[in-house]
Amino acid sequence: MPDGASLHGQLARLLMQHRTALYSYIFACMRNHHDAEDLLQEVSVVVLESGEQLKSADGFLPWAREIARRRVLARRRASGREVATDPELAACLADAAERVEQAQPTPPLREALRACLEQLPRKTREVLLLRYATGLQDVTDLERRIGLTVQAAYALVKRAKAALRDCVRRRLAAEARP
Repeated sequence: MPDGASLHGQLARLLMQHRTALYSYIFACMRNHHDAEDLLQEVSVVVLESGEQLKSADGFLPWAREIARRRVLARRRASGREVATDPELAACLADAAERVEQAQPTPPLREALRACLEQLPRKTREVLLLRYATGLQDVTDLERRIGLTVQAAYALVKRAKAALRDCVRRRLAAEARP
C-alpha cells in the first residue's frame, strides 16, 4: 500500500467502493439500521486510522469486515443484549455475497461514478469521503479535520456533486453512442 496522503486517498476510495458490502455485513449482524450506520462510521474511522496495516487493496474488504466483526462483538458484549445474527455466520454470508458480486459485471453507472471520483482532486475526495462514506453530519467536524470553513466545505461539496453529476452524464452518454 502507498504511504501518507496517497494511502488515505486509496483507503477512501476503497471505503466508498465497498460501503454497501460492509454495511450489509454490519446490518446482518446488528439487525437495526441506526446501529448499523453508527457502527459503519466507527469502522470507517478505524479503517482510516489503521490503514498502514492493510497489505494490499485486494484484501481490503476481508480486512475491513474483520474490523467490523470485532466491533460488532465488542458492542454485543458491552450492551449485554442478544444480536440477531452471529458474526461468524454473517461473515460466511458476506463471503458468498462477495463471490456473487464479483461474478456480475459492475453496473455502468457505478463504473462511471468510480472513474469520475478518481478525477477529483485529493482534498475534494477526502471531503466527500468524510461527508458521505463515514456519514459525518456535523460540518464543523469537517472544518476541524481539513481546515475549511463551514461555508467553504458546503461550497466544495456542492461543486463536487455538480462535477460528478456532469462527468457521469458525459461518460454514460459516450458509452451509449454506437
